[in-house]
Amino acid sequence: MKVVSLFAGCGGLDLGLLKAGHEIVLATDFCKDCKATYDKNFDHELLLLDIKKLKGSQLPEYDLLTGGFPCQGFSVANTRRSIKDERNELYLEIVRLLEETTPKYFLAENVMGILSLGGGKIAEQITKEFSEIGTENNFPGYEVKVYKMNAAHYGVPQGRKRVIFLGVSKKISSNKRKILFDNFPPNITHSDKKEMGLKKIKTLKDAIGDLPEPKSSEGKKIPNHISNNHKVKINGYLGNRKLSWDKPGPTIVGRGGGTGGPVIAVHPNLTRRLSVRETARIQSFPDNFIFEGSLSSQFRQIGNAVAVDFAMHLGKTLKDYEDNKLSEKLEEQLSLF
Repeated sequence: MKVVSLFAGCGGLDLGLLKAGHEIVLATDFCKDCKATYDKNFDHELLLLDIKKLKGSQLPEYDLLTGGFPCQGFSVANTRRSIKDERNELYLEIVRLLEETTPKYFLAENVMGILSLGGGKIAEQITKEFSEIGTENNFPGYEVKVYKMNAAHYGVPQGRKRVIFLGVSKKISSNKRKILFDNFPPNITHSDKKEMGLKKIKTLKDAIGDLPEPKSSEGKKIPNHISNNHKVKINGYLGNRKLSWDKPGPTIVGRGGGTGGPVIAVHPNLTRRLSVRETARIQSFPDNFIFEGSLSSQFRQIGNAVAVDFAMHLGKTLKDYEDNKLSEKLEEQLSLF
């Protein structure tokens, strides 16, 4: 599929979709450091533009609109989250651009907190607005489904629970739409249980256990393998918890509490905090993906990204659907959320 990527950030979602066989025809964000990182790692450039200034007429022909719209206002990590948080309104820009271009599909990603905000009414409103797109202009709207997913079930070495909004144009026949929804979300590949045929959920050791210390001679050769000097203090709070090598890594976040810098977890050796490269690995970025900007910005970019391997699995299902490799399912998929 040809993809327009909004709120692309440093490109985690886009990299996963590219690995699944899709084509990014336009990516946008308003963060200068994100653009520097994105342009460093992709053959196409990111358009540096505030989404409020982006017009549908500027979008090339495409099939799928994606957007991990800013989630700080929705996140349970933000104790001051509010329905009135202006960042919560940015999804309306996705709605606007969908109305102006009416592509076949859209996929929007957000944090779990969006489901409980306003007693669940916010998620209901978002879903309603997505489904009614274009109906005032002779467009039939979208069939929209909401999924709760955990990236750990797709080979990402962290417990990263996310909400996915998937929309399919009602111009597509109901039978054809059913095939996609029957196969979405993708079948899980990893589990902490002993289901037959599933791989064991990846641990922190799987992700970063082979990396040398950042300040060692070997460590200095690894791109972005740099940690800050923030004091280690184990007190049980976010970013200050003792981690286990034999469990998945911590949920990587871009920012804590709605203010201040990014939350950087403590390394299991308890002597320092995770490096940029270690954090990137927990988000399943490959080692040849280079991050630009200040150290704080690099951590923030990684924390705000969609985990690459998670995105790849989402993209693979959409690619198989596009290639007519999927069929209707008679039984409900296994869910380990």
